Amino acid sequence: MMIRQFIFAVFAFICFLAPQKTQAQETCEKHTAEILPLITGALNNNEFDKIAPLLNTLQASCGVTEFGQRLRILLLIIDKKDSGTEIERYIGNQLDKTFVQRLDAADRGDFAQQYEQNKSIYNFFPLRHPLDNLIKIRARALLSSTNYSLNDRERDILHLFADTDSPEDEPAPQNTEQPKSRPQVYGNRSRSKLGYVPLIGVMSPLGGANKIFGTNFMFGFMLMSSLERKFIFEGGFNVRINSNDKNIAYNYEGSDVTVNSSATGFIGGSVGYKIFDNEKCILIPKGIIGIDITDTGITESVYSDGYYDPDGYYYDGGYNDRMVTINNVHLGLGFSSLFQMKNKKYVGIEVAYHYAPYDASSKVLTPIQSNYGTAAFFFRF
Repeated sequence: MMIRQFIFAVFAFICFLAPQKTQAQETCEKHTAEILPLITGALNNNEFDKIAPLLNTLQASCGVTEFGQRLRILLLIIDKKDSGTEIERYIGNQLDKTFVQRLDAADRGDFAQQYEQNKSIYNFFPLRHPLDNLIKIRARALLSSTNYSLNDRERDILHLFADTDSPEDEPAPQNTEQPKSRPQVYGNRSRSKLGYVPLIGVMSPLGGANKIFGTNFMFGFMLMSSLERKFIFEGGFNVRINSNDKNIAYNYEGSDVTVNSSATGFIGGSVGYKIFDNEKCILIPKGIIGIDITDTGITESVYSDGYYDPDGYYYDGGYNDRMVTINNVHLGLGFSSLFQMKNKKYVGIEVAYHYAPYDASSKVLTPIQSNYGTAAFFFRF
């Protein structure tokens, strides 16, 4: 009996709460649509005294919103008033992360569709709204003005609002007291976006005999996922120049020939997990998987028949040159260390163990060492 009464009470509460929540959202959306043009006009005309009452009216309908807090902080800094409490509230409620997510969504080609599908997430404040740009312009003006003595917290938050990644590039204000505790501001958008990673390094066999491939130079390019998440994914390629290697006995069309490889290409990726991250330094162990494609120096001509394309055009057949390669699986374990540079980008070092059985193919007649180590230096842009 008690259980049935409890279930009925919960059901009744939900039935009462759902319409209330829907009505509140409709009221918030309506008031936001009415007030946003007024706030935008006031900020555009520098009529700052008109904005605070509008924000209070909006907050009464919608509660605390990201863009409302963003404006409050901006106005306090413009009026040279203490903004510390509002900045702490902004960071404490993780509105900085909400703002970065808004910027990333606004950068997408389907931003309008993203907004229409998630209006409440964006507080009924359309993506790429003119007010965003006005706040950005005011924030940049404050950062470059000589009439304001900004403390570190204010400079960091203004760099976030201005959508800049390099707060350290700005000259530090003189005679400014350092705050005892500096809040973390997630203004480095390069962390949350896809990273472009060029790399250079060396690959060398690890002990044992049959060192057909010696220590050789390599270079490559990878794409790295967001650094905001624990799991880090990479994908791309690298090329090893086999300048320090020996000849390989190879069975080509039933005949034993001697070949020499000029290069080995790797296509694949890795999955890593952040075990340490304080923004300045990130440590990531990872697993590596891919395919090695090793040139043999043999080129063969392959004949292909003529064909019609889907539009009915005929293309003549003929002979085409094709490289003969040694292909094998490539597995490994690595460890990357990333260090933040002054411009908020990252430089890194990676060491890794690789298992690459080049002689797994029955056509490779020479035993080849399968265990290798690499050391690489890379940038993340």
